[in-house]
Amino acid sequence: MIRGLYTAAASMKALERKSDITANNLANSDTKGFKKTGTITESFPEVLLNRIGEAGAGAEIGEISSGSRIQRSFKDLSQGDLQQTGNPLDLALQGDGYFVVEAEAGIRYIRNGNFVLNADSEIVSQSGEALLDTEGERIQLIPGEDFIISESGEIRFNNGLQGAQIDIVSFADPAELLQVGDNLYQPEEGAAEPLESDARIAQGFLENSNVEIVKEMVNMIKTNRQYESNQKVISSIDQSLDKVINEVGRA
Repeated sequence: MIRGLYTAAASMKALERKSDITANNLANSDTKGFKKTGTITESFPEVLLNRIGEAGAGAEIGEISSGSRIQRSFKDLSQGDLQQTGNPLDLALQGDGYFVVEAEAGIRYIRNGNFVLNADSEIVSQSGEALLDTEGERIQLIPGEDFIISESGEIRFNNGLQGAQIDIVSFADPAELLQVGDNLYQPEEGAAEPLESDARIAQGFLENSNVEIVKEMVNMIKTNRQYESNQKVISSIDQSLDKVINEVGRA
């Protein structure tokens, strides 16, 4: 009976984590370039049960689990829908890749291509991180000059001048990327160096979040119902223990 309490409690802890992740997905459903997070749940190691007694000493009954837990979370990197904006500084990536930006804490990576110009005519993110070119330099535009950005990231001005080329990278193991706020990513310690990406740029477009609101709402409802079921299990066990202690114990 006590084991039942532990099993239900472990399940509730896993469901709380799952609910938090789903809530974060829903909160970022309108965040450009956001990639939803999923979870993988696993059972605790199973325990082998044996029958005891003279008749069946040592006979195996079967296995039983003592609960479940969140094994790990992962980023769903599937492509989000593209939204046309007509803004030449809005850049959407099609395929596996990230823009490289310079943040205060160092080099970071981002999918959100909702860029603007700062006071120095440098292309920066909405949070101020500078977009970098293939040479690792900040990209600066010519004030007042119209420009075109090719699918490969090459910047060309209407006056015939050739600008920098936007750096786009990918990672052999996306699981090594950690989200560090403001839709930015950084590789975990010891991760492999970024690779050249085959992703293409669509100028004048933004990539929407890949969160499916209806699916996430269904997941939230299912999680809440499972959580409530475990609460009822704990309440039932508590009532049974109360009777054992206060009624059977007095008999």
